[in-house]
Amino acid sequence: MEAARLAVVFALIVLALRRKVPVGITLLGAGFVAALLYGVEIPVLLQGYVDLLRSGRFLFLTSVVVLITILGTLLEQMGYLRRLSAACRGMPGGARTAAMVLPPLVGMMPMPGGSLLSAPLVNNVLADTTVTPELRTVTNYWFRHIVEFAWPLYPGIILTEAITGIPLGTVALMQLPMSVIMAVIGIFFFARKLGHFETEAVPGLRIAGEVAATIWPIVLAIAIYAVFHLELAWAVLIAIGVLLIKERPPLDALKVALKKGFSLNLLVLVLGALSFQTVLELSGGIESIPRLASSLSLPPEVVIFLVCFVTGLLTGMVAGYVALGYSLLAGMLYQPELMPSRIFLAYLSGYLGIMLSPTHLCLVLTNDYFKSDLAAVYRKLLFPLALLAIAGYLLYLSGWCEYLVLG
Repeated sequence: MEAARLAVVFALIVLALRRKVPVGITLLGAGFVAALLYGVEIPVLLQGYVDLLRSGRFLFLTSVVVLITILGTLLEQMGYLRRLSAACRGMPGGARTAAMVLPPLVGMMPMPGGSLLSAPLVNNVLADTTVTPELRTVTNYWFRHIVEFAWPLYPGIILTEAITGIPLGTVALMQLPMSVIMAVIGIFFFARKLGHFETEAVPGLRIAGEVAATIWPIVLAIAIYAVFHLELAWAVLIAIGVLLIKERPPLDALKVALKKGFSLNLLVLVLGALSFQTVLELSGGIESIPRLASSLSLPPEVVIFLVCFVTGLLTGMVAGYVALGYSLLAGMLYQPELMPSRIFLAYLSGYLGIMLSPTHLCLVLTNDYFKSDLAAVYRKLLFPLALLAIAGYLLYLSGWCEYLVLG
């Protein structure tokens, strides 16, 4: 019964997306359907929505997405992205190299919907090419997330240390091979298909100087966030303020940036993703997965995969499946005995789930930015993710994690 409920909800999401229903509206509707299937009472549901709208999580995510959109639009309006595009085309491989390098650089700043900040950069370096919206979307999305396996600033890595007791650096090193594997897969399946671009040789120092001169607002936001530990929204807001003081853009540019940042479609996307997660929390849908897996007497590896994959698929957040999935699976992962390979498998399983999640803000926001067909984007992602899963499973079997953690 639990599996049937979740299957119905996801079948409706897939059907709605295939019929081009906006993603935000789709997720709002999916939340209502899930509430009905799980018998959530209307007063409880309404109170859940009210609590969501009042919550710090909603205000934080909405403000970050709005401010990132404003910052990206200002950089575009003031010609920063055009200059960055020209500079990056001077790298060996030109636009193809730039499209691979820029997303992970931006990805070093952990933020919800962070692909939205790298999307304009990728769009600009590919501006005069025939690359399809779908290929632009998957290239930006894939390379944006290769750092999330091992970059120590990400909440998923930090939570793994906090929950399991494995030191932060060891967690990062244990999972670093997956970042490398993901980069190789991305080069073969996505970057290679961007085409070959002839470029003039440009001195490396000149490229570095021009890149620094055009992405300093992004670097400033990252620095403020990392050094002063301010909320990310405040860091981005300060970067916007400094940019405005320095450049004094025309009023028209500011109006365009504000219009894009506060667009109804963007706000509904955020609300839809969070409201769907809220309904799943109220209904107990997420907690039902371990019960279902246990009732089928499945092997531990299959239980770990199912729990973390589905939790990642439902929440769309690494921190979500680490915090919830690891706690639900404590007896299989780190209590009473620490089992590093299983912890690695849990992280990988949840990661595969979030990469396919319709509630993952990076996916839906990037898709919306490039105006791509989400069904076609999923088709491009499936086989590379399957290869990533196979490579990760082989690493799980290799004993690498035990050797690194336990010696």
